[in-house]
Formats: sequence, C-alpha cells, structure tokens
Amino acid sequence: MLTERNLKALPKLGDVDKGEIELTAVEEVLDGMSRFHTDVRFKCIFPGGGTGSFQIRWNANSAVSDGAVFLPIINGKVAVVKQWRPTMGRWTYEVPRGFGEALDKAKVNGQYGQIKIADLPLNNLFRELGEEVKKGAEVSSIVFLGNVAENTGTHTAMPSFYIVNFKVDEDVLEQRLKGAEEGIKVQLWTIDKVKSELGGKLNDLHTIGAVALALKHMSELPR
Repeated sequence: MLTERNLKALPKLGDVDKGEIELTAVEEVLDGMSRFHTDVRFKCIFPGGGTGSFQIRWNANSAVSDGAVFLPIINGKVAVVKQWRPTMGRWTYEVPRGFGEALDKAKVNGQYGQIKIADLPLNNLFRELGEEVKKGAEVSSIVFLGNVAENTGTHTAMPSFYIVNFKVDEDVLEQRLKGAEEGIKVQLWTIDKVKSELGGKLNDLHTIGAVALALKHMSELPR
C-alpha cells in the first residue's frame, strides 16, 4: 500500500512481546491531501494486550525524499524568509525548506564543488529566494548537517539539513530585496542576530533545528 503511493516503508511494525506498539493491519488511508501528505490509520496491539488504532503521517513522495531544510548563507549573511503562514495566522521568519530529490542521492555535475544554483536537485527550495537571486548565484559549499525527525509522535519524516554557502552579485541582490514578491521578503541577518532571535522571531522547529545543527560547523558560518 505504501509503495503504491510512493511512500517509504516503516523499518519495523513493532513487537508487542518486546514492549512495543505492534501495527497489525491497515484500518484506513486518508490521502485526500496526498499532494502534501498521507495519513494511515493502523489497527494495533498495545503493550499489555489492549487493542486500538494508531495514526501515522507520511510526507508526499517520501520514498524519494523526506524533503530538506537549508540554512542559506548569501554573501556572508544568513538568508531568512519572512512569509505569511495561514496555519499560524501570522507572519513568520524561517529558513527555506521543501521537497524534492534527496541531495545526497543525486549527481550534481558529478561532484559537489563549484556548481550553479540551478543545478541543485532541490532547486524548488530556493524559489523563496527569487529567480533574480538564483540566476547568478555561485555555490561555494554544501554541508550536510544530518537528518532530524519532524515529529516522532505522529510523523515518519526525517528531513535532511544543509548549510549552503553562495554568492550573488550585489546589484542583483539589492534589486531582489527591494522588489520582493507580495507575501515574501528575504532578509539577510548576521549569525549573531540569528542566535539572538532563537525562540523570538525564529520560532519554527525547522529553522531552530537548522541553526542548532549549523552551530556545530562554525567554520562554515559567517563571522
């Protein structure tokens, strides 16, 4: 059932004899929003012998990738995107994220090295930074930070996290930041400002996770 929907398999269904919740059968598939995610309700046995249901969410196309979160560094500063989130009913400040082919499974001109931003298999992540920025951008480094579980209580997703360091022509960048699309605005922050806003303006877990992982790689961050 998961394979038919291009969703990744669970590594284990659980063993109640070992104190685990054991999934025994598919009860219902809720894929009305399958463009974004699919929920599956399983019949299960709980430790102690009780039976019931357990619902799990898969990201769309998770057999290919759980998506990725980027900490983009443009001309020595961290790019933060201000955008309206209907789920929150307010503006948020985030680093870009999205879905696509897993970068660590893709060939980018046969190597990582110097590449054009348009060659990135996860190019859709950078739509938030604008076409004007992408057109002339030169990537100097891509650092894989690890995979982080999105929500271990409800979700199978473990997105990949990256630092991407690149340069953009200053004139092009200025044009982009002045002419941001309605509802989207890119801001360039120093790493000190980023750290000072953790738990403040930066309060979504993807962004906080990206910053926390990135701080382990200080040599890759702007000073």
